[in-house]
Amino acid sequence: MITKLRLQNCCSKMTGLATLFFLLATMFLCTGLKGHALAQTRIVVVPFYTEEGSEKWDSRHYRRILSFINNQLVRHDFEVVNRRGTELKEEEYNRYMETAHKDSALASLEMCKKYATDLAYIVWLKVKRERTSDGYCRAEVRLEGEGYDSAGRDLGAAVSKKFVVTKRDCDDAIAEAEKEVADLVGRKLTAWHGSGSGRVVSTEPVSTGTRHTGSDSEGEGGVIQRRADKLENLINVRLDGATEYELTEVFGKVLNTARGIAEAKRYRSRIEPDNPQASVVIWRVRIEDTDPFRLQANVMKMIHDILDSGGEIHMKGVTYRYSAAEVDLLKGIRSGDSSSREIQFVIDRERARDREFEGRHDPYKARESHRTSPGFE
Repeated sequence: MITKLRLQNCCSKMTGLATLFFLLATMFLCTGLKGHALAQTRIVVVPFYTEEGSEKWDSRHYRRILSFINNQLVRHDFEVVNRRGTELKEEEYNRYMETAHKDSALASLEMCKKYATDLAYIVWLKVKRERTSDGYCRAEVRLEGEGYDSAGRDLGAAVSKKFVVTKRDCDDAIAEAEKEVADLVGRKLTAWHGSGSGRVVSTEPVSTGTRHTGSDSEGEGGVIQRRADKLENLINVRLDGATEYELTEVFGKVLNTARGIAEAKRYRSRIEPDNPQASVVIWRVRIEDTDPFRLQANVMKMIHDILDSGGEIHMKGVTYRYSAAEVDLLKGIRSGDSSSREIQFVIDRERARDREFEGRHDPYKARESHRTSPGFE
């Protein structure tokens, strides 16, 4: 009997230790996942070259500037899309340069979409050369840059740096100056910002697991990383083609109740009844426990659920009711282009007409079927 009790006590202790070990392992795993499972910030750098007032294509300058800025970004754990690894034609380069001169934010948006990045950093390289009285070549290189995220929002990371080198050979002088100024800009963009110090204290690489969304005085990492972290959960939602105010109200109601959205605020509304292409409404939403692409799928699923149920949907224990007229307005909405910071929905009138013609999502029939289905109260 005593042996049996001792055996039971021993088993109980072993079970308790096993449970404790399991809990500790689970806590360790969860902590590790929370710290390191976050994706790296993905960025592309786009340089433009100007020499003594004449813009021209020169792959040497393009490659040199890109390399030394990217070196610092990679060193600080950014996921860098290197455009040298992709085909770049002179015509494409000139088109981006022209767009960047007029609207650098628009050029950054195009680059983020083209290369599927979170951020784009545009730099302008200006080179001036002259011969000194003793026969040397003096090269003066100025590098200016601006950064934007994939929703076109300014990162507040504008820089302007100059470097001067004098050598016998002009090509050597320009190459040395470009290398130095590009490395300097890369270091400025990624310089470590210590917690609470408000100054650069180190240039050690930023861990991908260290991601903060607090104020600048509490953040860590370079200026680009800190700003990108702050904007990570703030997503722009566009609705294009809405020519009726009622439709924007119904869609806004969907956004405020969709899974993954903590809050939604309308920032722009332009409605032209006779011009769908010029009509646009923009919301800024704060997301939680989701990402923009999953959010886009959640919104479309909610719209389909509303249509299928005839306008009555239950979410988190709350019943949301849409009128038959509101259900009709939702029929033509479909997903559009999206990025890591912006998602788009489009009013497709042909899609709405096809659904009505096919008799799909009839709000009157669906609502009556929903009311008479088993389990409905």
